Amino acid sequence: MKEISRCYQKQSLFVEFGFGIFCIIMAVYNWFFSTPYYVFLSCLGLLLTFVPRIIEKVFRLKQDDTLRLAIHLYIVLTYGIGMIFNGYSRLYLYDKLMHTLTGAVFALGGLIAFYLLKPRCAGKRKVEAGEFWQAAIFTTGIAALVAIIWEIVEYVINLVLHNDPQHVLTTGVTDTMMDMIVCLIGAVLFWIPMYQYYLSGRKGILMGVFDSFYQTNLSD
Repeated sequence: MKEISRCYQKQSLFVEFGFGIFCIIMAVYNWFFSTPYYVFLSCLGLLLTFVPRIIEKVFRLKQDDTLRLAIHLYIVLTYGIGMIFNGYSRLYLYDKLMHTLTGAVFALGGLIAFYLLKPRCAGKRKVEAGEFWQAAIFTTGIAALVAIIWEIVEYVINLVLHNDPQHVLTTGVTDTMMDMIVCLIGAVLFWIPMYQYYLSGRKGILMGVFDSFYQTNLSD
């Protein structure tokens, strides 16, 4: 992996530049021969090109060219070929294959986040065998959350641009989407009593249930 990282250190700029040119060409093509939706996707691709650099800057991470390569490959496969080139419709089973890949990639991202959030011990964040199930549940939750958010984004895009990427008109998916949306809203609203509990110990109804469980099963 170190050899791959060293090789890609110089090539990453060419990949970013090449993908950027591809997005510009497709934006011009879609302007004349396709719909505003695909023009928007092509323009958005210019921003996605620099996702690895943005992540490194925002979270103050050291440059990891192996991670950059993985992200760039994922963007090219799922966004470049899948969305801009419309590979999800043109290529047999490409949609399902890329959604499977997305689950694995964002689970990997969740694992990275798990150890970034883990408290340091003696200046390091150790990977320990005993925390496998914690990490596994956390990474699966991150991947599932991304899947939900992605479907919500597609649903909202349909409401705005009426391009129907989810085939709402033919499958009756509206009820399913609304269930997912309100469920996610409920989970985010739960952050409010959680924050109050962590900040000041205020319990309320929901965190009172948690605190009771904590005192009974987890407290020393």
